[in-house]
Amino acid sequence: MRKTGVTCRRVLAAVALSCTAAGVGCAVSESDVHRWETTEGGPEKLYAIVTHDKYSWSLRDDAALSLVHMRPRNGKRVGLEYLALGYDTPAGKVQGALSIIPEEARRHIIDDITTMPGGLKDMMDQPPPPRPGEGQAVPPDPSVPYKDAAFAMISHEPPLVVNDETKAKLIASLTAWVQTDFEDRIDNTSQQFGVEQIMRFLGPTSVVHLPKIIVEGGMKNDKACQLVADIGDEATKTAAGQALVTMAKSIDSSAWVDKQRGLVQEANKKTGANPTAAQLADQLKQYQEQELEKVFTNMKRVGGRPVIDYCLAYAQDKNKSEKMRSDALAALENRMDKNAASDVTALFAIIGDDTAPDAVRGVALARAGELPKDVIVPKLYALFSKKWQVRLDAAKLVLKTMTPKDVPDFMRHLPADSKTKMALNEPITYGMLIMGMDPAGGPKPRDVLNGFLQSPLLGAKLTAAGGYYNAKKGEAGPLTAIDGDKTPLPKCDAADKCGWECVVNKESKTPTTVGEFVKFCIEPQLQ
Repeated sequence: MRKTGVTCRRVLAAVALSCTAAGVGCAVSESDVHRWETTEGGPEKLYAIVTHDKYSWSLRDDAALSLVHMRPRNGKRVGLEYLALGYDTPAGKVQGALSIIPEEARRHIIDDITTMPGGLKDMMDQPPPPRPGEGQAVPPDPSVPYKDAAFAMISHEPPLVVNDETKAKLIASLTAWVQTDFEDRIDNTSQQFGVEQIMRFLGPTSVVHLPKIIVEGGMKNDKACQLVADIGDEATKTAAGQALVTMAKSIDSSAWVDKQRGLVQEANKKTGANPTAAQLADQLKQYQEQELEKVFTNMKRVGGRPVIDYCLAYAQDKNKSEKMRSDALAALENRMDKNAASDVTALFAIIGDDTAPDAVRGVALARAGELPKDVIVPKLYALFSKKWQVRLDAAKLVLKTMTPKDVPDFMRHLPADSKTKMALNEPITYGMLIMGMDPAGGPKPRDVLNGFLQSPLLGAKLTAAGGYYNAKKGEAGPLTAIDGDKTPLPKCDAADKCGWECVVNKESKTPTTVGEFVKFCIEPQLQ
């Protein structure tokens, strides 16, 4: 503060000295103020006028605005530094003019330059310059310096704007400014403070209008969606989600494909390609799916009811490709509504569909895994009667929700006998997952599994044995109890791909009983 005070006194003395030397006392005119905007020592003189109470309010206001719209020097808005941000000198950092004057004076000047004609609010509220024609240079936006000054004063610590009414006016104008001509202003490099920085400071109200610019062909859809996702309230996110659904429906239509046909054909001509009708159709489908992928990416950012409804319906549509159905479900990552029973039903309809591609079912299961245990476990158990691939995926998800004390309930849901088809890797997978559980003060996984080695339930017995896969030989004594178990294993057709085949001493063996499963598939893997 001592250095700041010394520097300020030097600036004031320099201005006073220059006035006296001119033989006009300390009279400073409006023309002097405007002229100093362009002179080398002008910022210091304008600083002195803003900070000295011997000048009229109108002159101090003019000096403050001159510092606002002063042209950048060496790429820096030095006027804004002198007015609000503070500037560096050899003697140290000097606070901005508005920071060092008394609160009443600060209030008076900021209130004036906010509301006066040609002031901050007036200039921020002006419409942006028209967009240039093709090949023409982008005209400068004259409102940028005023917007920067308004934000500098609003965000300054400690606060510079002490009048609540003035603060509200500045925030309202800033909120409108960052959303007007968003696609151009977000990339305007002449700004001291970027649009995104201001939006994140202002909060939800600063993005309420962004859903309106989320349209097909929009140049800043990604950025708008990201800002809405990060800042927006639920109503704004819902509006953005609906805009994305509208866009997706447009792209996923025959009218859209017909509109793009000419563009694709023109591109083929330029490259010398001459595709057949079928090849052209494939090109259009690929192009369509690429555009939809972009929409799904933004849906994942935004979420919300419209997005959930659309993506679940899309994922259930068997006319869509496996990849796109998977992408639709991927867009719902951590977006599912655990309280919407219809959503859970739709999700499990996909998981339980025997005709659903494995990739689609896998992503659906991943979404199910994001829901509460009490919501998904009963529905996952209901899938255990499906083909073994579905049961395996569902069982792995169930086991992730459990501790060893819950294992007995899991065992009761496994196939009871050889009449139900079961794959080799099922009991081994289940057993190893159980062995990896944290007992959390309860029974040890091995003790729980050993209790099922002689179970009358085939799936439980096999899983207990499967828990010894890759175990140490010294721990495998309990397996001897079922070495000679003649309980038959399930029989599968080749198309079922159950994989009941193990290698013993480089020789392939196909077990047919529980005892042979232990002998051929478990014991050779003991460490």
